[in-house]
Amino acid sequence: MKVIKSEWHQVEKQYEIEITEDLIRDVYSDDEDEMELHLKAFEEGLLDPIDVIDYAENNGFDLGWEWTYDDCWTDRKGGYDVTYAIGEDD
Repeated sequence: MKVIKSEWHQVEKQYEIEITEDLIRDVYSDDEDEMELHLKAFEEGLLDPIDVIDYAENNGFDLGWEWTYDDCWTDRKGGYDVTYAIGEDD
């Protein structure tokens, strides 16, 4: 009887994007009113970047996130789930 052990590790991947006036213009290019609203908020330092990200993702706009870091190859030190399953014999 085969027994399969799975370790379920949690990993982190980090990406970044810089919100600029040009990005705001690109994201809201189809909605002039939204563009102006967000550009004004950007200029005043009141822009909520999550609004821009949500709008872009909900409207199929690729923000071009840049990968900055991941810990996929680091040695984990516990804190993960382990499950077992019975496999079929070959």
